[in-house]
Amino acid sequence: MKIILIAIMSALLLMSAPMAASAHGALSEMVTIIIHLNHYPTADDKKVLADIAADPQATAGDKIIAGALMRMQHRVEGADAVALRKLAADDATPAAEKELATILLGITHHPSAGDIAHLKTLAE
Repeated sequence: MKIILIAIMSALLLMSAPMAASAHGALSEMVTIIIHLNHYPTADDKKVLADIAADPQATAGDKIIAGALMRMQHRVEGADAVALRKLAADDATPAAEKELATILLGITHHPSAGDIAHLKTLAE
């Protein structure tokens, strides 16, 4: 019985590791895209963002942020801005996603020097 329990626990641990890595990877990728953002994401950035938005292991917040960033033209507007505000205001949203949503809402054309410095701390 102990062996079965240990095997199950090990399997669960191994299954959760890729999810954690994926979530952190998505955040890191989006942070890098925002740091280098100039008016709108590049075609390569949009492909990365589309992959994040379609990833079944990505969090709902990651998908909202990736979609808003992918559609951004100089700044986030419309339904994307509304979704980011809701995400940032939700107590259940992880702190890093809240911060990323808030920074993205404040960008016009490109992130400020202060935003870039803050984004670099999020990527660590």
